[in-house]
Amino acid sequence: MMVIGALGLNADAVKKYITDTKPTYPQFEAWVKSQPGVKLDKATIDKSNRAIQGYNHDDGTRKSILSASGITDEGSVCHDAINLNNLDDWFEFHQAALK
Repeated sequence: MMVIGALGLNADAVKKYITDTKPTYPQFEAWVKSQPGVKLDKATIDKSNRAIQGYNHDDGTRKSILSASGITDEGSVCHDAINLNNLDDWFEFHQAALK
């Protein structure tokens, strides 16, 4: 949602496109570029990247992601959203592969 908002995209349109089309990454990127009013200038992207790099999940989200992946929360795993989201993504990929 941070990226959707930063780029000036309509969240409902993004969700609908992904749900209806199930695009590949390059297809989604092309769709984003075609959206009216989308902001893809360097300053907007740099600002969005800095916001993402500095974002930390709250403890509840952190514990949920760790628990789903079978990792004991000893407080040593970072709070940053990038690494926790990667862990969550790999868990989801693994679950999908098992189906």
